[in-house]
Amino acid sequence: MSAALSVDAASFAREVLEASSATPVLVDFWAPWCGPCRMLAPVLDQIAEEHSGRLKVVKVNTDEEPQLAQQFQIRGIPAVKLFRNGKVVAEFVGAQSLGAVRAFVKPLLPAQPDDPLERARALQTEGRYAEALALLREAMSAAPTDETLAIELGRTLALSGDPGGAEAAVAELAPALQTDPPVKAVRALAHFARILSSPDETDAIQSARVTAARALLQGKLQAGLDALLAAMQRNRRYATGQGRQDLVYAFDLAPDDHPGVTAARRRLAALLH
Repeated sequence: MSAALSVDAASFAREVLEASSATPVLVDFWAPWCGPCRMLAPVLDQIAEEHSGRLKVVKVNTDEEPQLAQQFQIRGIPAVKLFRNGKVVAEFVGAQSLGAVRAFVKPLLPAQPDDPLERARALQTEGRYAEALALLREAMSAAPTDETLAIELGRTLALSGDPGGAEAAVAELAPALQTDPPVKAVRALAHFARILSSPDETDAIQSARVTAARALLQGKLQAGLDALLAAMQRNRRYATGQGRQDLVYAFDLAPDDHPGVTAARRRLAALLH
């Protein structure tokens, strides 16, 4: 049985618009004949179970409720809209993976009281890595299969200067997750933490790598990219070898559409050709 509540025109105002003042409401506009809708349905059921109490998931059959489909300008299905305070604040169209829908809803959910992830991240910003690690390990002892906790543990280990521990933390995750951006970001942080842990700044290139690593571990993406590219500009051997690898790791710390990454990719292509 689906975890999502079916709503119609008569109940929509109560179950969606009014309810979204207290809890975000995810509305799945679907139809029985729609193949992608059937693919998305179990994903949304999983999301409903994972965020019970923080997110309400409902379904609208567009064949039976054409007036709602017209009201919300549904032109393709499945169409998913997230309501807060009676208004649509985010949406997507088409079947999506569980990871993609998790990423879609995450920034739109109310914070959980005493959420270990939020508390650990707050400790990180204060440089209190030992406390953050203790908190995450305690949380993982209660939820050993929680992928998000494992990734955050790896991230914290890298930031605290333990690249080997960071890599080990994500190595245990499922093979399907190994190419996900958050896992790749942990490996990238571990790479730069390793550079920072044994600096040899008597060499100009290594000095630039240490400067870049320090910036990237502090979240200063553009400064890190600039330091790497400057070193690559000075030394073609570095540019075609280790520098290219360093830069790819730096790319893993930012979205593909980040303007700094786009410009760096162009500069890399120019240096290599």
